[in-house]
Amino acid sequence: KNTLFKYFTSSPTTPKTPKSDVNNTSSLSKSNSKKNHENKSVLKKTPNEKSPTDVNGASKPKNFEKSAKKKLISSDEENKDPLNESEDTLNETIPELEDSGDEYVPDEKEEESDYSNSGASEEEPETASDNEDSPIKKSNRKRKRSPSSLKPNKKKSVLERNTPAKTNKTMAPTNLSQFTDKTNGSENEGNWAHLKYDFLKPEKIKDGKGRRPDHPDYDARTLYVPDDFLRNQTPAMRQWWEMKSKNYDCILFFKLGKFYELYHMDAMVGTKELSVAFMKGELAHCGFPEIAYGRFASNLVDKGYKIARVEQTETPEMMTERTKKMHKPTKFDKVVRREICQVTTKGTRIFTVAEGGAEDALSKYLLAIVEKEIDSVKSSYGVCFIDTSIGVFHIGQFEDDRNSSRLRTLIAVYPPVQILYERNGLSKRTHQILNTSVSNALKEQLSPVTEFWTSSDTLIKLNERKYFTDGNLPETLRSFIGEVDSLGLIASSESEMGVKALGAIVWYLTQSLIDYQLISLGQFEIYVPIDVDVPLETCEKKTEIHNKNMVIDAVTLKNLNVLDNDSGGTQGSLLHRIEHCCTAFGKRLLHQWICSPLTNIRSIEVRQEAVRVLRENQSILSKACDLLLKVPDLERLFSRIYAQSSKGLEESHPETRAIFFEEKVYSKRKISEFISVLNGFQKLQEVAELFQESGIVEESQLLSRCVQFKSNTKSGNFPDLTEHLKFFRSAFDHEEAEKEGRIIPSAGVDSEYDAAIEELSEIEKDLKVYLKSQCEYFGYKVTYVGSDKKRYQLEIPDSAVKKVGSSYEFQGQRKGFKKYYTAETKALLERQLQAEEKKRQALLDLRKRIFAKFSERNNDWSQAIECISVLDVLMGLAKYSLSVEGDICIPLFKYVSNSCKPYVKLVNGKYPCVAGEDNFIPNDTHVGGDDASIMLLTGPNMGGKSTLMRQLGLIIIMAQMGSFVPAESLELTIVDRIFTRIGANDDIMSGESTFYLEMCETSAILHHASPHSLVLIDELGRGTSTYDGTAIASAVLNKLCKMSCRTIFSTHYHTLVETYKSNPRILLAHMSCMAETEEDSEDGCEENVTFLYKLASGACPKSYGFNAARLAGVPSHIIKAGLKRAREFEQETKERKLFRALFTDSDIKTVFTSLRSEI
Repeated sequence: KNTLFKYFTSSPTTPKTPKSDVNNTSSLSKSNSKKNHENKSVLKKTPNEKSPTDVNGASKPKNFEKSAKKKLISSDEENKDPLNESEDTLNETIPELEDSGDEYVPDEKEEESDYSNSGASEEEPETASDNEDSPIKKSNRKRKRSPSSLKPNKKKSVLERNTPAKTNKTMAPTNLSQFTDKTNGSENEGNWAHLKYDFLKPEKIKDGKGRRPDHPDYDARTLYVPDDFLRNQTPAMRQWWEMKSKNYDCILFFKLGKFYELYHMDAMVGTKELSVAFMKGELAHCGFPEIAYGRFASNLVDKGYKIARVEQTETPEMMTERTKKMHKPTKFDKVVRREICQVTTKGTRIFTVAEGGAEDALSKYLLAIVEKEIDSVKSSYGVCFIDTSIGVFHIGQFEDDRNSSRLRTLIAVYPPVQILYERNGLSKRTHQILNTSVSNALKEQLSPVTEFWTSSDTLIKLNERKYFTDGNLPETLRSFIGEVDSLGLIASSESEMGVKALGAIVWYLTQSLIDYQLISLGQFEIYVPIDVDVPLETCEKKTEIHNKNMVIDAVTLKNLNVLDNDSGGTQGSLLHRIEHCCTAFGKRLLHQWICSPLTNIRSIEVRQEAVRVLRENQSILSKACDLLLKVPDLERLFSRIYAQSSKGLEESHPETRAIFFEEKVYSKRKISEFISVLNGFQKLQEVAELFQESGIVEESQLLSRCVQFKSNTKSGNFPDLTEHLKFFRSAFDHEEAEKEGRIIPSAGVDSEYDAAIEELSEIEKDLKVYLKSQCEYFGYKVTYVGSDKKRYQLEIPDSAVKKVGSSYEFQGQRKGFKKYYTAETKALLERQLQAEEKKRQALLDLRKRIFAKFSERNNDWSQAIECISVLDVLMGLAKYSLSVEGDICIPLFKYVSNSCKPYVKLVNGKYPCVAGEDNFIPNDTHVGGDDASIMLLTGPNMGGKSTLMRQLGLIIIMAQMGSFVPAESLELTIVDRIFTRIGANDDIMSGESTFYLEMCETSAILHHASPHSLVLIDELGRGTSTYDGTAIASAVLNKLCKMSCRTIFSTHYHTLVETYKSNPRILLAHMSCMAETEEDSEDGCEENVTFLYKLASGACPKSYGFNAARLAGVPSHIIKAGLKRAREFEQETKERKLFRALFTDSDIKTVFTSLRSEI
């Protein structure tokens, strides 16, 4: 048999030395190479034959023919598994990869056994039985091989599935077309076998229950496959079709030997998206090695595909034993079992060791949403969302306003990459929000009740499935249960929709086969919208701040570039500028802080104090940073370790039965990750001790809470991890475990292993005692001989044999000695074998038990991560303050009182979202207090009005986060919410115009603003006619005057300046500039405007729009024509003003009144 094929398909549980052919007279030399090697065998093609037709009328590919010839095999081979794939199967299942870096290198033992010559003749026909486990049937072909083709070549790179355009430079230019022939595959494109199957044609396709796509209950996740078609498939291909029929929306990564194979429509996706080549034959087919799973799976998942990983869950030996127990096994029974072990989408990624770690530190969520319409414009929502890489469920329910502000804010702060909703369960308005706000998110509708469970079904299933070890729901889930329900099966009305959304998440995680490992963690949190304590309608007399965090809605996050820039990237955003965290979990916490600044002055001052202390102790800050930079993403790794423990995986899960050919590699990775987690927590401990020893924690209450041991002080929250870490450091030899890929525990670590070792030790003592007694009995030296199951034979000198009694069983002899068994040695051997089996079983799942023991300390590990994540954010804010060029200050907060009205006073503030703050001109901004609460801002186009408003909003966000700000000084009272109406955008997908969006944002301001709010409105009314826009802007400005909230209102409507210039609640200001007339112009009226970007008092007389047009490159003749028309408009306006002034004169008015009476 082809031993190269055996290298790629041999089971890890089967002996690696191939059986020898009876005719074998030579063998190849053993190889010490650490590379995979090419097979240079050449196929002999059979003459063309007419292909039969399958039940669907499609012509069967030629390679589906079974060979009629039978191979003469030795008696040793007659009992060999008949379902191993043939060499030709290998040739059709190994496309070469572009240099991936994920190359499998066999160890020395594999090389020795897998590359030895099996003694096959140079030319040997295939047998039909060789192909049973291959999804592709084989034709009557002979393969010719030369012994040299099996010899490992040390100069060659590892065996690759070749895409001819890219080959390793160190590989000899041998014929790789026998493994992959892209030209051959290209010839079949558009003519693949699956394209001819009737049941796959658009006009005939049905779901698993026979429903057509136009049926209201059509299930696109399933596929109807005719029984007659299945009966004509090979056993493995039948497996594939059966799985595909139940997972039609998935790309099946179908394990065949050491490779994941893609067939039919999946292969077409694979070759298109993964750049792997089609295999030879009329079936669309491609694949890649097991070790490369992570890279290829991630590639497809990132592009929005759903991946189902199919593993072999028994070896050929196990299959043989199973079929032996069956009465009349069919050919479909004689195939190794395969099961889907995991389904992965964008929203269900858990980043296993095979997949690799997450590149992005920020969380990406799977969201389930339920809607109940209150009226035509308002709805209530139930939501549940989870980052599956961490495992925390967030569950909430809330009533929203007509603009769905809370829903928009939720998906902005917790961006979902996948959304689940009930079929026909969302309004058109909500669909539009999801399609526009998170257009790149996958959206999947679930069937009511059966998939999108009711709240009662959700609670029942959570109880029935025994997710929780104590049998009780976590406290958070129990809080959702109605008070009158003693059985805990009915959710309260305030949480019914949220629990229903949880049910959809649980169902989906169950389908993805990751439900147990996430739910059993028991991490559930109640989601409360950040403005939930604020009444939905305005209370103009409101004087107190009820919500504990500043409300920043989705509109404001976008308009101020808090998280992203205008293009969707992070460069130029506030988050990008102030993010100096060292750890992934610190970065995630900063994201939450920046979206929900504090409103409690004392809490803000505590943060300011911590940042100041860190800023003043740069040597400690630097040392702590050096330590934290070495810490991995402990939150995600903890979740992964839990999933790999005996607590995180059900015994019935198919993953526990999966056969991995790279098990040793994966085991090493798991142990290496575990050790890195232990080292990471050791670094956290060292950081805490560093601050304790420095003494600076005495200067900051918050720092003390973060790093002081809670066992030593009342103020400390950091758990002392010394004993925990000491236990796991001494639990096993870390270096040896990483090297060998298995853990050998130290004494006292694992009770099962200790019991087995103790029993072996006792047996060893008994053996010595018995041997001593035998020496005394015979009067000669007696020894134990033998190995394995023939151990402990008594070897007795011939001179003492005369004393051997009838109880001694003769076993053999050598010169001068005879060997015997006794009842005692047999009993001791039996005990020894049983104890060794116990030891083997103990070691088998030892890693899982060690991981489970680690997970038992979940509270301490989580507390440590939480403390250091806060410290990391504070350190990042300190590093930001040190990076600022120019002025930097600690904001000073004042309490609102009768003598202190809400105000903000910024001196020499700079735009904070860029690194080179010195390039920006500082500005003073004073709004509220004893002065006017509204600044009516005018100025030239491009003069900096929008930037000034954004600058104030961003600096206030930073201030209430507890950060230093780029300014000379900042005084303010607390801002409870920031509103923005900035920029001009329409929404094509929702059919919403620019002006409509302006009005929606303005409506939210008028409904929700309070005297403590900050309102930033930029050029309101520009989306409609001048008269309508001016009128609306004037009315809104008048309303804001009455609300007394701090406001900057920019406009180009100079009639507003005339209307409100005498209003004491409004301060006129403008962005200054210098305008110079071009004397050499034809009409002497072109102006050259220099922007000064400096805020000045009073109104700006003009907007200088023609200067912006000139800078933009508008043709000069158009500008001149516009200038001429503008002068005419200005002249007409002046005349109207004079005429109006004339008729308002009291004397003239009296004359005209008398004239009218006479007429």
